[in-house]
Amino acid sequence: MTTLVACDQLSRLTDLAFGLDEQELLDSLEQHEAEQMSEMLRSVALSIDSIQQQEMELTQFDESTPKDVILSQLKTFREMLDRKKAEIDQLTADSVASGSAIADLKKVLEYLSVQLEEKSAGIANLEETVKNRDARIAELRGKVDVLTVESGNLKAQNNEQEKRLHQAFYIVKTKGELRDLGLLSGGVLGKKHANYSNINNDVFHQVDTRSFNTLVIDSKSPKLLTEKPESSYTLTKNDDGTSTLKIINTKEFWETSPYLIVMK
Repeated sequence: MTTLVACDQLSRLTDLAFGLDEQELLDSLEQHEAEQMSEMLRSVALSIDSIQQQEMELTQFDESTPKDVILSQLKTFREMLDRKKAEIDQLTADSVASGSAIADLKKVLEYLSVQLEEKSAGIANLEETVKNRDARIAELRGKVDVLTVESGNLKAQNNEQEKRLHQAFYIVKTKGELRDLGLLSGGVLGKKHANYSNINNDVFHQVDTRSFNTLVIDSKSPKLLTEKPESSYTLTKNDDGTSTLKIINTKEFWETSPYLIVMK
């Protein structure tokens, strides 16, 4: 029986599918496309979870398991793989039809589709082997372990891609500090504004937009140099001389830019 998936194939596809610079990805996606892509990635994760659950049930076999029990479980697994293959095919079609056919997402969906086909072929081979009484349970368990590792790798890649979709950066500095970092332009007679020509993510704080909604600023009168819709946030003064920025509409707040530059 042949190995269902070659490890170097998975490694090469991972390099292709997740080599896109995080800022290029954020800049290339409209907010609604990012949300749609995130929903597709969650669907892929659910499919992988279902596959892993079935594979875990296969590992319960031992030498005393009757042949008909093994065949019944393999049949159930094969039918589930067929359903998941149809779901992945639909996700691929939807990504094209919606105009959000991002190359990296398409590669992940296409690769997962191929893997499901290979898993189905592998299960069919195992069914035939069991029917002919040529298989040993240890060999079957080894095949299942390979399937489980591959599904786990795909799930990890999916989670990393979704994390990047919700990544943002902020910095709070004085006027002089921002100017020294090359993040401030204008002044004197001109209006001060953020300079994005030489962004270095290392000087920013990285956050997840799904959970980041409050920022306490050590200033009585901070100024947001990054333009954000006024309806998307509030900025209030505190009794201790600080100010609190509260994001009340995450979608609107971050859709203009994944960066937030504040002058204190």
